[in-house]
Formats: sequence, structure tokens, C-alpha cells
Amino acid sequence: MNHHNANLNFSRSPYDQKTSLSELDREIEMGELRLRYIQLMRDVHMRLGKQDAINLIKDSEVIWDKLTN
Repeated sequence: MNHHNANLNFSRSPYDQKTSLSELDREIEMGELRLRYIQLMRDVHMRLGKQDAINLIKDSEVIWDKLTN
């Protein structure tokens, strides 16, 4: 019988660092916002056409930078 799973090594686990729940919640929220942002940009491209979408995406990138910095 093989018990190789009984001796797992978590020394390289990304969860080693003590991260507070509020930091994890913030990371989850930021990931959800990034996903929504990408979905919106895709929808804009499909509705407006290439050049108008490019212009709007460039404008939104400026706004995104201001919000995240």
C-alpha cells in the first residue's frame, strides 16, 4: 500500500505567509473587478466596432490607472 500522500511537503505552499482575511478578500474583489473589466471591454468591442472600441479602451485604461494607483 502506497502512502505517498500522507507525507505532503507544504514548505513551498503559497499559503505559508500569514495573510489576513481582509487582504485575501481584497485580492478576491480585485480579481472579480478585473474579470468584469475584461468582460465589459469585450462587449464594447463587439458592439462599437474596432476603432471606437480601441479609443474607448484607451480612455478606460487611463481611468483604471488613476483608480489603481
